[in-house]
Amino acid sequence: MDDQEELQKSITAGARLVGTVIGCVFGGIGLLVLGFLWSQPFGEFHSPPLFFRLFGSMIAIPFVLIGGFTAVKSLTATGGNRSGRKSSRKSPPKQKRKYVCPHCNAPIGEDSDVSPHGDVKCSYCKSWFNIHDA
Repeated sequence: MDDQEELQKSITAGARLVGTVIGCVFGGIGLLVLGFLWSQPFGEFHSPPLFFRLFGSMIAIPFVLIGGFTAVKSLTATGGNRSGRKSSRKSPPKQKRKYVCPHCNAPIGEDSDVSPHGDVKCSYCKSWFNIHDA
């Protein structure tokens, strides 16, 4: 749950507004379709048959649920980090590994070709070795 809280701290007010608007639009479309289908009188000319009312309702209900959920979650999300600092969790720095030939101890240049399996040919002594074995 700690990761979720940290993600929510980085949500800006603009992103919350966009999520709320999109959720309300989708939920509103679903409510309009449901309202239209079920407000029409039964058995009159131009009224939708029961099959279309049920079929349309099955399509509209997910719109209402997903749109409502999106709008509510966007509204209740915590505000952005105003200080401009990044999260307190720091990723370890990526270390560039230097490979050397196990036969002659010569460094492998950046322009050396390495196979997908890790096989490389030393440009100094011309012997083959695998960098994954090191």
